[in-house]
Amino acid sequence: LRSIFIPARLSDRWVTLDAADRRTKGIRIVEAENPDEEAQAIALLVRQALDIPARRVAIVTPDRSLAARVIAHLRRWDIEADDSAGEALPVTPPGRFLLAVAQCLADDFAPVPLLDLFKHPLAQAGETRREWLDEVRALDRLLRGPRPAPGLAGIATTIGNRPLKAWWQEARALLDSIARWPREQQLLSATIQAIAAAADALSNQAVWTGLAGRCASDLVQQLLARTGTHDPLVTPSQAVNILARLMREKSVRPPYGKHPRVAIYGLLEARLQSADLVICAGLNEGVWPQIPSPDPWLAPMVRNTLGLAPLEMRVGLSAQDLAGALASAEVVLTRARRDGSAPTVASRFLLRLQAVAPDRQMEDHETLALARRLDRRLPMERIEKPAPRPSTEQRVKRLSVTELDRLRADPYAFYAKRILALPSLDPVDAEPSAAWRGTLVHEILEYWHREDGLDAASLVPRACRYLDEANVHPLIKALWRPRLVAALNWIAEETLALAGEGRRMIDAERSGTFMIEGVEIRGKADRIDRLPDGTLAIVDYKTGKPPSARQVEAGYALQLGLLGMMAERGGFAAKDNQPEIAGKAAAFEYWSLTRSKSGDFGYRETPVGRKNSELTAE
Repeated sequence: LRSIFIPARLSDRWVTLDAADRRTKGIRIVEAENPDEEAQAIALLVRQALDIPARRVAIVTPDRSLAARVIAHLRRWDIEADDSAGEALPVTPPGRFLLAVAQCLADDFAPVPLLDLFKHPLAQAGETRREWLDEVRALDRLLRGPRPAPGLAGIATTIGNRPLKAWWQEARALLDSIARWPREQQLLSATIQAIAAAADALSNQAVWTGLAGRCASDLVQQLLARTGTHDPLVTPSQAVNILARLMREKSVRPPYGKHPRVAIYGLLEARLQSADLVICAGLNEGVWPQIPSPDPWLAPMVRNTLGLAPLEMRVGLSAQDLAGALASAEVVLTRARRDGSAPTVASRFLLRLQAVAPDRQMEDHETLALARRLDRRLPMERIEKPAPRPSTEQRVKRLSVTELDRLRADPYAFYAKRILALPSLDPVDAEPSAAWRGTLVHEILEYWHREDGLDAASLVPRACRYLDEANVHPLIKALWRPRLVAALNWIAEETLALAGEGRRMIDAERSGTFMIEGVEIRGKADRIDRLPDGTLAIVDYKTGKPPSARQVEAGYALQLGLLGMMAERGGFAAKDNQPEIAGKAAAFEYWSLTRSKSGDFGYRETPVGRKNSELTAE
């Protein structure tokens, strides 16, 4: 040990060491490929050591992530290691539940933190838990898509008069203490009291049970006892940060129930303990030893002049900790060659050991091989490509024009949605999708035609009213409103310009159907114009990039052509005081609301009539 930890300026003495001074009896080295394999190997070493009666095992590591992995692997054999660091309060169920309530308040009941709170195991724990989760899952499906308006009022608007309304009123009553909490600064003690009251009501007081619950209760009581200058004014977001910071300083250590012969120590605790087998884990540079951070205030020479300890002193203390562990009867040193993202560098202490005693017998390949075999993968089996063949009775007899595009481009997606009835779900709190924006734009343009008579001055005010009434977050409205207004102004100007050329809009959002070999094709035309020569122009509004002419030629964007065929075959029959629309479709256009090549919002594009194109207006 003296030779290994000798100062660097004296390391030339290594070449003069006798063979007797290079002995490493009782030391093994395990170099795993990744941290999980390292933790698995450590767990195996512990399990083997426990077969010997009265044998004590100590795992020494400064890496808390690795310690957590080892604890998880040991539970395979019902071994609960006694961790000297305990469990941080924020990762315990009560601590996580309190933080979930606080985060809900800070984010003004956004869908993701609200569902996280409602799905927590402590929420309505007990006999009614199953019914509670059924309602929460229904709420989860409703909140898919763009974020609703802030606060619980936005959630209530999303629910509307659905059957979920009665349950929601009961659930909302549990959050009364924070439901109308002001967004401006309030006393920290008052904010914590409101959070604790909501957690108490939502969990039926289960949040305060157990050792972790009592620890959380003590912390809350300390915060409630603040008075005067010790009780600052904070916003809900600041209250969450303060609560999380204080929780991280609290550790929960069960007084009993852990294995009496297996312990996990930090470097400081390990100095005062002894064991028959000592496993020094995480021997990578930056972990053991930890690289000291530069002093932001004093240069190294200034620190030396002032008589302050050098920053490298912690490296020396880490070496002292390892030297004490190496003096045990049996020692295993472990490291992982890679961490979660990149290759690692072996600890300088491990490299010194291998330089002084280059003994290949130290490498423990047997434990590594056993760890890899323990979770060996099943043999690979070839799975044939899915080939669904629905029967005649299962096949769809009614198709929309957009579903035909999906059937041609992605038949498996069509099979999953229409045959297996497996609709896709949007993420919770998702960005506004093209489908969501398109639905709003189509409704605005439809009523602009039906109620406003294509009055250009009415289009933007109508759009602003619809956008103000939409149950979406104000940030989404603020970001999208300028783009929407610019694009709608272009539509109004383009419509007036075309009217001056004799082209007039005759209907919007017109539904129709026609039959092809026993299959009913249905569709809705966003806009149908009558050209000066009496023919029809089929227009499709796009809030995103329209399909290219190449896609149309390949048959993957059939919507416009099918709507034109529908008009020629009398598919737009008279109904609901709407006259029949029939005639030859001579023009097919996409009106996109995105930026054009010139940088302005809105442009018109046709996929037919291209040079060298097989598709023509004829």
